[in-house]
Amino acid sequence: MKWKSFNIFAALLTATLLTACSSDSEQAAASKGAAMPALQMQSLNGEMIDSRGLFAGKVVVLNAWATWCPPCRQEMPDLVRLSKILPADKFLVVGLSVDNSLEDVKGFVTEQKVSFPMFWDKGGSKIASPVFKSFRFPETFILNRDGIVVEKIAGTIPWASAETVSALKEIYETGKLPAL
Repeated sequence: MKWKSFNIFAALLTATLLTACSSDSEQAAASKGAAMPALQMQSLNGEMIDSRGLFAGKVVVLNAWATWCPPCRQEMPDLVRLSKILPADKFLVVGLSVDNSLEDVKGFVTEQKVSFPMFWDKGGSKIASPVFKSFRFPETFILNRDGIVVEKIAGTIPWASAETVSALKEIYETGKLPAL
């Protein structure tokens, strides 16, 4: 009887410890078909911005990138063009750099004349890795007006092409990717 009580106590203690070690603060992961978790993003001047307010009611093209990534550098001018083509009241292009050096990001953004909102996630440690589950770049999330991730694109695409612009406009109208 003594051992049986001990086993029950041990089981309860183990369950309590396991529960106590779990973290309620673990961020939800971004996944296709689900709402993008709220993000606290650091602007290049150090201000923290809540994505819910910034993204509200717009189709968002959220591009995670790095200055050390050749394809990222190559696609940035096309993202700048896209941001100028799309009406700002309906669409938002956003960059999230995963560089370790903020100065590298600032220099590149100035050199490329990036005009859309740019944020910094040092080393990808707060957003890109835990929320996006990203480990290679560029990686882009497209959100509909309700904040649902309708597509996740690994690699580059022709962002300012007529086809891409048309698809984004359809996402604005329907909330979904156009049928192929």
